[in-house]
Amino acid sequence: MDNSLLAQIEAAVSRGKVVVSADDDAIVALVQETIKSGGTASFYLTREQARTLRDLHWTPELVKSSRLEQVSDEEKARIESELGIADIGAFRFGRFACKKGHEFGAFDFLQHGIREHGLDAVKMIFELKNVAFLRVNPYFAVNCATCDQPMEGGITYEGDTYAGCSYPDPPVCM
Repeated sequence: MDNSLLAQIEAAVSRGKVVVSADDDAIVALVQETIKSGGTASFYLTREQARTLRDLHWTPELVKSSRLEQVSDEEKARIESELGIADIGAFRFGRFACKKGHEFGAFDFLQHGIREHGLDAVKMIFELKNVAFLRVNPYFAVNCATCDQPMEGGITYEGDTYAGCSYPDPPVCM
């Protein structure tokens, strides 16, 4: 084993994080159990593991009930021109609205991510080559970009490198 990799693993674990190495079936089962239990976790998966989970989780019924739709070309252009994220790939997002009817879409979500984590961090997620990042049952506290009202509802998204939020069936808002 590469000593630098072991040093990185030790550093991550010493910060209270866990590194798991297992076969694909065990990793997929671990993620599925986390989804079902309602636990919150971040997983860095191989693209194949992420595809397997996507195929198992995102049934046509769940896609419909989650309002998960491909980000439009117009919104992608706005994301690129205003946020500086050049390529979000095959990213899907479940738009929702505040009580006054203002919509929260992929642009707003990514803008919120930039405020929270910085532009470079958000760009890096979309630039991953061999890894997919999956947040399971996350909690997001967001306010409407138009009227600043707290938004109700879970945020559902899914893509090649940003493998998405997998809420339990049916989706749960935290």
